[in-house]
Parts: sequence; C-alpha cells; structure tokens
Amino acid sequence: MSVGKIIGAMCGAALIVWSAAANAADTPSFQGKTINFIFGGGEGGGYDGYARFLSQHFGRHVPGNPRVLIRGAPGAGTLAAANYLYEVATPDGTNIGTVGGGTATAALLKTPGIRFDPRKFIWIGSLTSDVSVGISWHTSPVKTIGDAFERQLIVGGGGPTSGNVMFPVVLNQLLGTRFKIITGYKSSGEAMLAVERGELEGIMSWNYSSIRAQHYDLVRDAKINLLVQFALRKHKDLPNVPLVTELAKTQEQREILDLIFSRQEMGRPFMLPPSTPAPIAKVMRDAFAAAIK
Repeated sequence: MSVGKIIGAMCGAALIVWSAAANAADTPSFQGKTINFIFGGGEGGGYDGYARFLSQHFGRHVPGNPRVLIRGAPGAGTLAAANYLYEVATPDGTNIGTVGGGTATAALLKTPGIRFDPRKFIWIGSLTSDVSVGISWHTSPVKTIGDAFERQLIVGGGGPTSGNVMFPVVLNQLLGTRFKIITGYKSSGEAMLAVERGELEGIMSWNYSSIRAQHYDLVRDAKINLLVQFALRKHKDLPNVPLVTELAKTQEQREILDLIFSRQEMGRPFMLPPSTPAPIAKVMRDAFAAAIK
C-alpha cells in the first residue's frame, strides 16, 4: 500500500472516531481562555510568520472568542516543538503546535532525538504545501546541482528533522552529492545571514514562498543559484530548476525520494497534543477551516 493510501486510511479512521464522539458532547467554549500557538524555528522565520498570520483570524472562529498568543518552543527547533507538545502541553485545546512536515515521518526514518509517536498527534491542517529550493551563493563554484557531485558545498541547517539538514543528508547518502552540513541555525533567515557573511556557501532547503515574499532581490539580482527543487511537483515559477526526484537513477531511489519528499505536501502543519478530547479537536479543525476560508 502506498504512503498516501496509508495516511488516508489513518485520517479516515480518525475522522470517524472523533466525529462520533463529538456528536455526543456539547460544543466546548473557550471564553476567557488563551490559546497558545507554539511554533518551531527561530523568531522571524517561516513557522513564526504562519503562526502569526493565522492567529489574527483564528480566535474569532472558536466558541468564546479566546485570545491567541504566539510562543516559541523551548529549544527553538521544530523537533523541540513536537517533543514539547507530546510530553508537556496540556491536551485541552489551549496548546496548538506548528511544526515541519517531516514530523510525520520522523519515527519511520529513525530520526535521532524524537520522543513522540506522530500517529498520536491530533492533526488539524496546514496553510500551505511547500516547494523548497537548494541554493548556493553567487560566488560559489557550485552553480548547478550537477556541480555538487564534484565539489563540496558548505551548507547550513537547523535540527535533525529540518529539511535543510535532512535533505542534503539524503542526497549525500542516496545519490552521492558532497554537501558539508553545519547545524544549529534557528531559521533559514539566520542561515542566509551566515551565507552573506561568508560562513556558509548555501542552504539546501529554503522555502521558495519565503524567498519570493522577503528575499526576491536575491533571485532578481542573481545573488543566489537555484540548484534543485525539493517537492513532488515543480513550482510554476521554476520550470527550469530540476526537481529532486529527477535526480534518481533507479526505481528504488525514486521511491525513496517520493517517500521522503512527501513531507512537502504537508507543508507546515498545525496539531494538538495526544489525548485531546474529540469535541475539542472538532472545534479546532472547524475554526482552522473557517479562518483560512
């Protein structure tokens, strides 16, 4: 059975369970309460930005019109946010996490540092699907993804579930590229500052939506080379930038890449802690749908 069918079956079963339970209970009210959006990644990064955007609209669609606050996860990274939501956050609807799409497959890929079972989170939804790109600075001798098989490129990333760490590791181990990965950067923006200072030569996963919204001058002025797209489908603006799955040389490699980059379809998901009661889960899913509509 394909990954998509497995995920679909899991979601379908979950929907039946929580729908039945919700119908048997009164709709909970959050009047006078505060809902915390707990984001992974550094302040000013994409997760922070999406959480702030949704927070402006979310509360008025929740019964009782609660206040919504934005909080960075202890430890900053999306892995830390997922661990916190799983182990610490109270499952009463007042804590909602937003993390990387790789959270869903972290256990399957035996990612170090995870202390959660992603199947037990109560997934709410996502504001976007991601297309990220690998980039090199204009002074780097690595101008194309083909060059990365012949020359080392020093790239920066966050934690072990971050795309800018996991994706170059996958390309190195599966396909034979030569990325040297420096971890510990809290956001792609912070890593990009390191690129401009000459500490790094590139980033091997930066969401193109963030580049287009905040740093398009880097593309316009040819300050960065767009090496590869990390997604299952190309971005409409980048028809000539190769897709990562096009780098596969065998069917097995293609299937591995399809699995790993399926996380891009999840984008930046929002979820509740395990054991959140079904009526509360329904309230939050309904509010999410109403807010994005």
